[in-house]
Amino acid sequence: MARTLITGGAGFVGSHIVDSFLHRGHKVLVVDDLTTGKLQNIPNDVEFHQVGIQSTQFTESVRAFQPDIIVHAAAQASVAVSMSDPKLDAGINIIGSINVAQAARDVQCEQLIYITTGGALYGEPKYVPSDEKHPIQPVSGYGLSKWTVERYLAIMLPATIDLKVLRLANAYGPRQDPKGEAGVVAIFAAAMVEGMQITIDGDGNQTRDFVFVTDVARAVSLVAETQGPVVANVGTGRGTSINELARHMGSLLDGETNSVRGSSRLGDIKNVALDSTHAKKMFGWEPRVSLSEGLGITIGFFSEGC
Repeated sequence: MARTLITGGAGFVGSHIVDSFLHRGHKVLVVDDLTTGKLQNIPNDVEFHQVGIQSTQFTESVRAFQPDIIVHAAAQASVAVSMSDPKLDAGINIIGSINVAQAARDVQCEQLIYITTGGALYGEPKYVPSDEKHPIQPVSGYGLSKWTVERYLAIMLPATIDLKVLRLANAYGPRQDPKGEAGVVAIFAAAMVEGMQITIDGDGNQTRDFVFVTDVARAVSLVAETQGPVVANVGTGRGTSINELARHMGSLLDGETNSVRGSSRLGDIKNVALDSTHAKKMFGWEPRVSLSEGLGITIGFFSEGC
């Protein structure tokens, strides 16, 4: 039985990754400081350590568990926070991740899977959908910190540890926090099921590549079964404008979309879509859940008061 440690496993994406590895019969340890993660996202029978990745207790948890696989999903994930408080962003995303790399090296695990960003990494794209060969040109502290970690991991990890980097599009689905600054689908869904007004930043013509969270989790568990290092995008290859998203969600709720315009956010990208051809070639992944189906599931989740 493979032993898998998942940082940020009580969070939105991380908890779905936990579910995917449990389904495949892995013994799982979740490490999360619960800054944004929630205990209710973790199955009761899963081992859980409430520690941050920057702490010495994290290193002790890794040594005690002796994982075969480390999935590093813990992060400060808000573009806005990274611009307003770059020290906080760098402390968690860079310093914390260096600690993860050192722990992985100490226990000589077989592989480290790093969950990172695609859209914020490539910046304003020269072409869409963007593949892995697109120039790296982050325009936010968040994108820069995530790219810095990718390079640190490549330098720090020995050849005996397979480094697998998954660059995600905009993940959405159940358990996403509607109170955070990241996650427009959750923010819209929570407001719209209550009949409340939503705020669309800027002109709303900015596009995002929305990939359903269970598709993301499946990509992580599939890449874990692949030999050798990997760098791959995980997205649908299709951009949807925020205006289109709001209209689509309104139609699923059989109502008019009540919205106002907000200001554009510093560090936001105009258009994002990721080419995931390489993921299909390397480990057989492609998205299964359509945007309409995924939005319906997500709205259902928030309608139930979760």
